[in-house]
Amino acid sequence: MMKELEKNPEKLSIVVIEDNRGDFVLIEDFLIEKFKLVEIIHFRDFKTAVNFLETNKQNVSVVLLDLNLPDKQGMELINDLLCYNFQTPIIILTGYSDLVMAKHSLQIGISDYLIKDELTPVVLHKTISFAINRNSFINHIESEKVNYENLFNFSPQPTWLLDSTTLKILNANKAAQNKYGYSLEDFLERSFTDLHPEKEVLLIEQKLASDGEELVRYPFTHFLADGKEIKVDIYSKAINYSISGGLIVQSNDITKTLKRISTIEAQNAKLKEIAWTQSHVVRAPLCRILGIINLIEEESNNPADMEFWLKQLRVSTNEMDDIVKNIVNNTNNFEEE
Repeated sequence: MMKELEKNPEKLSIVVIEDNRGDFVLIEDFLIEKFKLVEIIHFRDFKTAVNFLETNKQNVSVVLLDLNLPDKQGMELINDLLCYNFQTPIIILTGYSDLVMAKHSLQIGISDYLIKDELTPVVLHKTISFAINRNSFINHIESEKVNYENLFNFSPQPTWLLDSTTLKILNANKAAQNKYGYSLEDFLERSFTDLHPEKEVLLIEQKLASDGEELVRYPFTHFLADGKEIKVDIYSKAINYSISGGLIVQSNDITKTLKRISTIEAQNAKLKEIAWTQSHVVRAPLCRILGIINLIEEESNNPADMEFWLKQLRVSTNEMDDIVKNIVNNTNNFEEE
């Protein structure tokens, strides 16, 4: 890591918060010896240093902090500085060894803890190099975390993060909150199975345990906050999350799709009925009409029979007309649906 910084021509800006003039001069000498491009900014008290950091935090590479300042000391100093969340690595320089404080400082966000009597140019250089690179890596991870959280929260599909063992809801995105009518707090009090009717609990547990593999496509039922039921497809994938692991789960409302399918099936039934009518009901009067025409042609010299067959022809034609009207009416109803 030290070699990485030596190859980097960018200038480092190091803030030293130290009230002891002799200690500062020594630290300044070490920094100048080991860093070719370095700007050293010196403050003697906490208040002045914080005022500077608040307006220049983006330009500061690292902070070297003495634990005994005129206006603050010890853990109070550390906690107050960390409260500002400057996202700049902080290295403590102290004249005495306190392992308990050192351990606690590192746990709450301090980058490193050095004893002044043990300080050398090499140790200081390595510590600063490590702190800057580590901080850069952490900031990158945090940035990626924010990106993934945005992808989760702004997905248009209702999405949940579940504990893979208990199926307890750990997070729910905006789409889930808007679609289901529950607040995030409401979701966090529930298990994912609470959204399902009791008869589906075992089936949804089996599906979520399949790690995204499709078993049988099954439209599940979900209850909204207002009691309304919707039909949904469920998609899930296991992820690394905490000790027990996690599941990302999405639902897709297919209520309207299923309704459309039902409507299409009903329309298909009507089409079959119309087709049957055309092939059977229409055929009967049509056959009679054709038969009557044949008889008229054979008995065209008999006026009495001709009148009878013309009446029969009219009856069959009217019957045919009624059937056609009925077909047209059914077709119009079909189109309206």
